Amino acid sequence: MNKDELSRRLRATFIAELDEQLGALNAGLLALESSAADAEHLKVVFRVAHTLKGAARAAGVLPVEHLCHRLETLLAAARDDRIALGRAEFDALFAAADALAGAGVQLKAGEEVTGPALATSLASLGALEPTPPATPTPTPGGASVSAPAPAPAASEGNGYVRVPTERLDAMLLSAGDLLLSSGRVASRAAELETLLEVAHRGAVESRHANRAVRLALERSGAAPVAVQAVTGFEDHLRRLTQSVAQIARAAGDDARVITRATEDVLYHLRKLRMRPFGEACEALPRLVRDLARATEKDVELALQGGDVEADRVVLDAVREALLQLVRNAIDHGVESPKARVKAGKPRRGRVTVEAALEADRLVVSVSDDGAGLNVPAIKTQLERRGVTPTAGDAALVRLLLETGVSTREKATPISGRGVGLDVVRAAVARVHGTAEATWTVGEGTRFTLRCPATLASLRTLLVGVGPQTLAVPTAYVERLFRINPEQIKRVEGRSVLSWAEGPVPIVALARLLPPLIERPLEGPIPLVLLRAGGRRLAVAVDELIAEQECVVRPVGNGEDPIQHIGGAALLADGRIALVLDPITLVAAGLEADVGAGLTAGERRPGAPATRRVLVVDDSITTRTLEQSILEAAGYDVLTAVDGSDAWRALQERGADLVVADIEMPRMDGFALCEAIRGSKRFQQLPVVLVTALESPEHRARGLEVGADAYIGKSSFDQQHLLDTIRQLLD
Repeated sequence: MNKDELSRRLRATFIAELDEQLGALNAGLLALESSAADAEHLKVVFRVAHTLKGAARAAGVLPVEHLCHRLETLLAAARDDRIALGRAEFDALFAAADALAGAGVQLKAGEEVTGPALATSLASLGALEPTPPATPTPTPGGASVSAPAPAPAASEGNGYVRVPTERLDAMLLSAGDLLLSSGRVASRAAELETLLEVAHRGAVESRHANRAVRLALERSGAAPVAVQAVTGFEDHLRRLTQSVAQIARAAGDDARVITRATEDVLYHLRKLRMRPFGEACEALPRLVRDLARATEKDVELALQGGDVEADRVVLDAVREALLQLVRNAIDHGVESPKARVKAGKPRRGRVTVEAALEADRLVVSVSDDGAGLNVPAIKTQLERRGVTPTAGDAALVRLLLETGVSTREKATPISGRGVGLDVVRAAVARVHGTAEATWTVGEGTRFTLRCPATLASLRTLLVGVGPQTLAVPTAYVERLFRINPEQIKRVEGRSVLSWAEGPVPIVALARLLPPLIERPLEGPIPLVLLRAGGRRLAVAVDELIAEQECVVRPVGNGEDPIQHIGGAALLADGRIALVLDPITLVAAGLEADVGAGLTAGERRPGAPATRRVLVVDDSITTRTLEQSILEAAGYDVLTAVDGSDAWRALQERGADLVVADIEMPRMDGFALCEAIRGSKRFQQLPVVLVTALESPEHRARGLEVGADAYIGKSSFDQQHLLDTIRQLLD
């Protein structure tokens, strides 16, 4: 390795280490400021300064080395009781941390470390030292006399290895190809199973036919060779059937192994991209300290849910939003100590940042116990901008996030320019998230951010619009419907769906996605009820296809995003599914022309609903999808959320067939099947298990408890389900 390459590697390693050590430095300084006499906190800060000094020397970043040396000198004086750390000293220490952060920004941009911040910080620290600082002696060429320290090893001795995020992203895309390949292998295995059934059926029919042929040949006195030929053909067909059976079993075993391995690879890759929420909050304690001092307020910060994990890309966006929301909470929300005491509140205000996981979504909230939003001032500012505030808190919050309004009459260094909440909206929208706010006058404000926990892959609902397959993230799917045209209402000229919380506008999805062509909707209309940011929209599609995990890839040229499209996913059959952006889609659908309803055609008479099917699944999306498929085929469908609920429904209303998942609370699918087979009333009732448990052991268990058919969700095909049900009922 040549000298230049070594220098580049050392500098890259130092940049990563600087980021980590700055977090420790700020945390240590905050702890030390709250307890200046604590020797342990002082040791931590001193150790960080010393580590950074050595690393900067190894990387040849002399300005950072000199500043860290000054930090060491001041901290050593405090350690030896030659000075006392007061407000001036802490201001200088925090300013040095900011100067180091600025140096990191310059290094990441490939620039030399220069600027007034470093020089000012050096002078401030030097002025506070009890004795003149001992500056490292430079060589004539500007380098330190000390020999360069060895580069930090890639493995840090604690089981961790640094991996560039670009490599993780590349591996994830490759894993996406592996996922598609495993789907194709599983599909081929299913095709072989079908071929085996055909071969087996042919062998059975051939045996019956050959008996008749042999008997006829023997009675007619044909030569023995003719009879032997018929017998030989039967043997060949039997061996062929056995070979196909062996190949089908081997293909099924291989498909299961590949599927499990693929799922493991994807799981571990996603875990590699996941980081604790606490990392997104590292800058907040320092921010609160600085803003409280600048605004002369007394504020404490409470952090909760720091161990909750999310994708690093999501956390980067959340970090940006948190900085703005905490800044607003202190400047606009929390009152001055005098005002709080007068209002009967504790002198010290409180800002709480917490995170939690709800299903596959990261939910982050920033709340304060301040005065709440100043609604009259917000409306006044909106009117000055020519925006008429609409009724309702939700509409006001939406305008507040979108219009960049500020209630400050005069801009300050902290706020007042109306960009803070716009930054929040843009940051969460970048990761397909939403922002909401609630408040109580005089008691406080809460902003809630909802984002996907990971962008590595998405659970999606596949729908068909004309020839195009589209993927809708299930996190935004509230319900699935299949309604008749006469169930559609008209309110103020718009097609709407009746809903418990009020009418929901209905728009044909094709109308929002040109050049897709909207077709007249006939018969039962499939609807997907979307909910994003507290707003709902029902979109009409041509077909509800399946629920599937997708690896999402970017589309477009990287600069101009395609309207309402958040990416693309390659499906196992080679088709490309465009992944919709529900947030922009809902906004566009609600803002569409009043006439943007549905164009209904003549209703086609469906099959008579003479057979009743009970669908049992604890997933509302899967349950509703199967219900829609069966209702479209003319069946009367009941639903149940688990085996216990299904057993009660059977007792009360009965059914002609049961379609059930296996993994469910209270009573699983196996136990439900056993209960049905043990009942005199229902022991002949056909049962179809549709489940993600596809191992031979689970299939054998399903047959053992009396299931009539077993369909794996990984190769789920609605036509296969309908054919299976039709055969069992006929």
